[in-house]
Amino acid sequence: MIFEGKIDIGVPPEKAWDFLIDVNRFSSCLPGLEKVTQLDERTFDGVLGATVGPISGKFMFRSTIVESIPPKELVVRTEGTDSVTKSIMNVKMTVALTEPVANRTELGYHANVEIKGRLAILGDMVLRATAVLLLEEFSRRLRTLLEENESKVS
Repeated sequence: MIFEGKIDIGVPPEKAWDFLIDVNRFSSCLPGLEKVTQLDERTFDGVLGATVGPISGKFMFRSTIVESIPPKELVVRTEGTDSVTKSIMNVKMTVALTEPVANRTELGYHANVEIKGRLAILGDMVLRATAVLLLEEFSRRLRTLLEENESKVS
Protein backbone atom coordinates (compact mmCIF):
# COMPACT_ATOMS: atom_id res chain seq x y z
CA MET A 1 0.00 0.00 0.00
CA ILE A 2 1.16 3.50 -0.79
CA PHE A 3 0.30 6.46 1.42
CA GLU A 4 1.09 9.96 0.27
CA GLY A 5 0.13 13.33 1.57
CA LYS A 6 1.16 16.70 2.88
CA ILE A 7 0.91 18.27 6.31
CA ASP A 8 1.01 22.06 6.59
CA ILE A 9 2.73 23.24 9.78
CA GLY A 10 3.03 26.82 10.99
CA VAL A 11 6.75 26.72 11.80
CA PRO A 12 9.94 27.04 9.70
CA PRO A 13 11.41 23.81 8.26
CA GLU A 14 14.38 23.90 10.66
CA LYS A 15 12.06 23.73 13.69
CA ALA A 16 9.98 20.97 12.10
CA TRP A 17 13.19 19.05 11.31
CA ASP A 18 14.51 19.36 14.88
CA PHE A 19 11.19 18.01 16.15
CA LEU A 20 11.13 15.07 13.71
CA ILE A 21 14.61 13.86 14.59
CA ASP A 22 14.03 14.10 18.36
CA VAL A 23 12.56 10.66 19.04
CA ASN A 24 11.11 11.63 22.41
CA ARG A 25 9.22 14.62 21.02
CA PHE A 26 8.25 12.97 17.72
CA SER A 27 6.99 9.81 19.40
CA SER A 28 4.40 11.81 21.33
CA CYS A 29 2.56 12.30 18.01
CA LEU A 30 2.22 8.61 17.20
CA PRO A 31 -1.16 7.16 18.19
CA GLY A 32 -0.81 3.83 19.97
CA LEU A 33 2.92 4.13 20.60
CA GLU A 34 3.55 2.43 23.93
CA LYS A 35 7.33 2.47 24.07
CA VAL A 36 10.29 3.78 22.12
CA THR A 37 13.98 3.29 22.82
CA GLN A 38 16.76 5.08 20.99
CA LEU A 39 19.59 2.64 20.21
CA ASP A 40 21.85 5.13 18.41
CA GLU A 41 21.48 8.33 16.37
CA ARG A 42 19.74 6.50 13.54
CA THR A 43 18.03 3.47 15.11
CA PHE A 44 14.98 3.13 17.35
CA ASP A 45 13.04 0.18 18.74
CA GLY A 46 9.45 0.47 19.81
CA VAL A 47 6.09 -1.09 20.55
CA LEU A 48 2.94 0.12 18.84
CA GLY A 49 -0.48 -1.03 19.98
CA ALA A 50 -2.98 -1.13 17.13
CA THR A 51 -6.40 -2.42 16.24
CA VAL A 52 -7.05 -3.40 12.65
CA GLY A 53 -10.61 -4.50 12.03
CA PRO A 54 -11.41 -7.24 14.55
CA ILE A 55 -7.75 -7.86 15.51
CA SER A 56 -5.85 -6.01 18.22
CA GLY A 57 -2.17 -6.51 18.79
CA LYS A 58 1.20 -5.00 19.40
CA PHE A 59 3.81 -4.41 16.74
CA MET A 60 7.37 -4.69 17.98
CA PHE A 61 9.38 -2.64 15.48
CA ARG A 62 12.77 -1.23 14.60
CA SER A 63 13.06 2.03 12.67
CA THR A 64 16.28 3.12 11.02
CA ILE A 65 17.07 6.45 9.38
CA VAL A 66 18.67 5.29 6.13
CA GLU A 67 19.12 8.72 4.56
CA SER A 68 19.16 12.22 6.00
CA ILE A 69 19.54 15.60 4.27
CA PRO A 70 18.89 18.19 7.02
CA PRO A 71 16.49 20.03 7.04
CA LYS A 72 15.01 18.83 3.76
CA GLU A 73 14.61 15.07 3.51
CA LEU A 74 14.54 11.97 5.67
CA VAL A 75 14.18 8.34 4.61
CA VAL A 76 13.21 5.83 7.29
CA ARG A 77 12.84 2.06 7.07
CA THR A 78 10.70 0.29 9.66
CA GLU A 79 10.33 -3.44 10.18
CA GLY A 80 8.07 -5.05 12.73
CA THR A 81 6.15 -8.12 13.80
CA ASP A 82 2.69 -8.26 15.38
CA SER A 83 2.64 -10.16 18.67
CA VAL A 84 -0.79 -11.73 18.08
CA THR A 85 -0.86 -12.74 14.41
CA LYS A 86 2.90 -12.79 13.79
CA SER A 87 2.19 -10.65 10.72
CA ILE A 88 5.22 -8.82 9.37
CA MET A 89 5.26 -5.15 8.45
CA ASN A 90 7.88 -3.42 6.29
CA VAL A 91 7.67 0.32 5.67
CA LYS A 92 9.85 2.67 3.69
CA MET A 93 8.91 6.28 4.31
CA THR A 94 10.30 9.41 2.73
CA VAL A 95 9.60 12.77 4.37
CA ALA A 96 10.36 15.98 2.47
CA LEU A 97 10.23 19.42 4.11
CA THR A 98 9.71 22.53 2.01
CA GLU A 99 8.94 26.15 2.87
CA PRO A 100 6.20 27.32 0.46
CA VAL A 101 5.91 30.63 2.34
CA ALA A 102 8.10 32.15 5.03
CA ASN A 103 7.96 30.39 8.40
CA ARG A 104 5.63 27.59 7.22
CA THR A 105 6.59 24.02 6.48
CA GLU A 106 4.97 21.66 4.06
CA LEU A 107 5.79 18.15 5.23
CA GLY A 108 5.29 15.80 2.31
CA TYR A 109 5.33 12.08 2.97
CA HIS A 110 5.42 8.97 0.81
CA ALA A 111 5.14 5.61 2.56
CA ASN A 112 5.30 2.19 0.96
CA VAL A 113 3.77 -0.25 3.46
CA GLU A 114 3.94 -4.01 3.00
CA ILE A 115 2.11 -6.32 5.39
CA LYS A 116 2.43 -10.09 5.21
CA GLY A 117 0.52 -12.64 7.24
CA ARG A 118 -2.93 -12.77 8.80
CA LEU A 119 -3.32 -8.99 8.94
CA ALA A 120 -2.87 -8.83 5.17
CA ILE A 121 -5.82 -11.20 4.77
CA LEU A 122 -8.11 -8.52 6.24
CA GLY A 123 -7.70 -6.71 2.99
CA ASP A 124 -6.55 -3.43 1.67
CA MET A 125 -9.69 -1.48 2.59
CA VAL A 126 -9.60 -2.29 6.32
CA LEU A 127 -5.84 -1.70 6.57
CA ARG A 128 -6.03 1.52 4.57
CA ALA A 129 -8.95 2.88 6.64
CA THR A 130 -7.05 2.18 9.87
CA ALA A 131 -3.88 3.80 8.51
CA VAL A 132 -5.78 6.91 7.35
CA LEU A 133 -7.23 7.39 10.83
CA LEU A 134 -3.77 7.03 12.40
CA LEU A 135 -2.27 9.52 9.89
CA GLU A 136 -5.00 12.06 10.61
CA GLU A 137 -4.40 11.82 14.35
CA PHE A 138 -0.62 12.01 13.85
CA SER A 139 -1.03 15.16 11.70
CA ARG A 140 -3.28 16.80 14.28
CA ARG A 141 -0.86 16.06 17.14
CA LEU A 142 2.18 17.18 15.12
CA ARG A 143 0.62 20.53 14.19
CA THR A 144 -0.63 21.09 17.75
CA LEU A 145 2.71 20.38 19.43
CA LEU A 146 4.83 22.34 16.96
CA GLU A 147 2.53 25.33 16.56
CA GLU A 148 1.77 25.66 20.29
CA ASN A 149 5.49 25.55 21.04
CA GLU A 150 6.15 28.17 18.33
CA SER A 151 3.49 30.54 19.69
CA LYS A 152 5.07 30.33 23.18
CA VAL A 153 8.47 31.27 21.72
CA SER A 154 7.18 34.16 19.61
